[in-house]
Amino acid sequence: MPSSSPALEKIQTQALRLIKFRPRSEAELRKRLTLKGFSGETVESLLADFKAKGLIDDAKFARYFAAREMMLKPSGRRGLMAELELKGVAPDAAAAAVEDAAGVRSELETAREVAAKRLPALNGLPKEAARRRLFGFLSRRGFSSEVIYKILHEQL
Repeated sequence: MPSSSPALEKIQTQALRLIKFRPRSEAELRKRLTLKGFSGETVESLLADFKAKGLIDDAKFARYFAAREMMLKPSGRRGLMAELELKGVAPDAAAAAVEDAAGVRSELETAREVAAKRLPALNGLPKEAARRRLFGFLSRRGFSSEVIYKILHEQL
């Protein structure tokens, strides 16, 4: 995409600013640029150019995002998959990224770790209230019901 016209320079500047702040999926970048008022044709042309140059890559973005989320806010595979799909990442790329981010740890191990950090906040509550709150917390983090029930059985 030639960068001769002021409109093209403006969209390139905006797009580079967005991906400089943090990596973005193609769908995220498309949405943000469209919201900034750029035409669909201009946005698509820029996205094609950025993909050709390797500036946007949904598989790389998915690996980055999944690894970052698992490090900062450990969650279940289901929740992480849903977040990636909301960001416009294809299901196969999302699944591969989630598996890479989870590494050799099982979802049950991750859920144990998350629950152990949450349990002190539930001390003093009646057992059923603590169970409900822990179930809701782990569910919002994207853990499967099967894993959550195992944690509840072990911890409470």
